[in-house]
Amino acid sequence: MKHETTWTLCKIMGIPVRLNFSVVLLVLFVIYNQFSFRAPLGSLLDGAFFAGVLLLSILLHELAHSAVAIAFGGRVRDITLQFVGGCAMITRMPQRPWQEWLMAFAGPLCSLLLAVLFGWLTFLFPTCVVHGCIVYDEPNDWLFSVALLNFCLAVFNLLPAFPMDGGRMLRSFVQFFGLSKVRATEIAVLVGRGFAILWVLIPILRLFSIDFVPENASGLSAFIWWIIAGDGDVIRLMIAMMIWFSGKRELDYVRAEAEVYGGWR
Repeated sequence: MKHETTWTLCKIMGIPVRLNFSVVLLVLFVIYNQFSFRAPLGSLLDGAFFAGVLLLSILLHELAHSAVAIAFGGRVRDITLQFVGGCAMITRMPQRPWQEWLMAFAGPLCSLLLAVLFGWLTFLFPTCVVHGCIVYDEPNDWLFSVALLNFCLAVFNLLPAFPMDGGRMLRSFVQFFGLSKVRATEIAVLVGRGFAILWVLIPILRLFSIDFVPENASGLSAFIWWIIAGDGDVIRLMIAMMIWFSGKRELDYVRAEAEVYGGWR
C-alpha cells in the first residue's frame, strides 16, 4: 500500500498549498528548542506559536514569489511546506533575467515588510507590566518575535546560495554583464556549494572550539554572522544538502534547455 507523505491543505490564488510530513519534524524541532521544565505549559504554547508563525511566514514568502512569477507569465504547480522551509514549484519560469530577479526578491521583500509591520505593532500594542505599585508598558514580546522571525527569513534567503533566493538574484545579476544563462548558473551553483560546504564544516569545527563569528562583530554585522554561522546547525545541514543536489539538478536542466532553446526564450 502506498502511503501519502504530502497532503493538500487548500488553494490560494488557484495554487494548491501542500503540507509535507517532514513539517511535523520542523514543528517538533521548534517546540523542543522552546521547551523549558521551569514553565512546561507556557513553553509549549510558545513553541506552538513560533511553529505556527514560522509556517505562515514561509507560506506568505512563497506566495510572493508565486504572484510575481504568474504576473510575468510563469506557472506555479503548487507550494509545499516542508522541514527545510517552503518550495513554490514553478513549472515555467519568467522569460527574462530581470524578471527572475524580481521574482526571487519578492519573497525576502515580503518577509522584510512583515518584519516592519510587526515591529511597528510591537510598540503599538505593548504589554502591560505591573511591578509593585508601578504599572508600565513594555514592547509586546510575541509581536516582536514575529518581526524578528521574518527579518531572519529575509536575511537568510538573501544569502547568495543558489537555488535560494539570493542565489537566483546573483544568477540574474551576472547575466547583465553579458554572461549566458548556463554560465551564470554555473557561477551561482559554485557560490551556493561554497555555502553548503561551510554549513557542513561549521558543526565539525565547533567540536574543536573554533567559532566562525568574529569577536569584534557588532550590530547588523554580528546579526548576519549569527544567521550564517550561529544556532541551528541541523536546519543548515539539511539546507546544505538541498543546495548541493537541487543546484546540480537545475544546472543540468539549464544546460539541456540551452541545447534545445538557446537559453532564455
